[in-house]
Amino acid sequence: MRYMKRFIVAAMLLASFGVAQEKGAKKGGPSLAAMMNLKVADYADGGRIPDKNTCVAGPASVSPAISWSGAPANTASYAVILHDPDAVLGGAASSDVLHWGLFDIAGDAKGLPEGVKNGDQADGAKHISNITGGPGYFGPCAPAGHGDHHYMLEVFALNAKLGLPASTSRADLMSAMNGKVVGKGVYVGIFGRK
Repeated sequence: MRYMKRFIVAAMLLASFGVAQEKGAKKGGPSLAAMMNLKVADYADGGRIPDKNTCVAGPASVSPAISWSGAPANTASYAVILHDPDAVLGGAASSDVLHWGLFDIAGDAKGLPEGVKNGDQADGAKHISNITGGPGYFGPCAPAGHGDHHYMLEVFALNAKLGLPASTSRADLMSAMNGKVVGKGVYVGIFGRK
């Protein structure tokens, strides 16, 4: 009998949550950005990242070729972030390692070629500084013996160009994107060394 009462209470709560969500949607409640499709040329989503795209290649490490689709028509620019959420720096719960940040990519772009050069781009896109302090791509580089890390490649479709300086921090970039994200895609790559 006690379990039946709990079941009924749980069912009532779920039903009222569904009604509240439906009412919120009708009154302009939360809306989700479009889901974008990402593809990386040399590895599958959830697959192992090739050495040429990691620190194993040393300074010759290159950014992967990326393509995307599914962005809304009002996309004015894109931002790309590659980070390692498995790394914990200084014991902080909210920190991870930024390997690549590029913003103000043209709104009609359908991807990026392999080996994007460091620094500002000819089309006006700008790199922010990665974990090494340099503006550009730094390949995944989980420490030896640390196991596999999951590298998150995120592409954001934005309804505006950001116009920030290249000296922008990741935190400031993320803050500037707030309210402008109209689409997003996520792709995961694995890298680790014994």
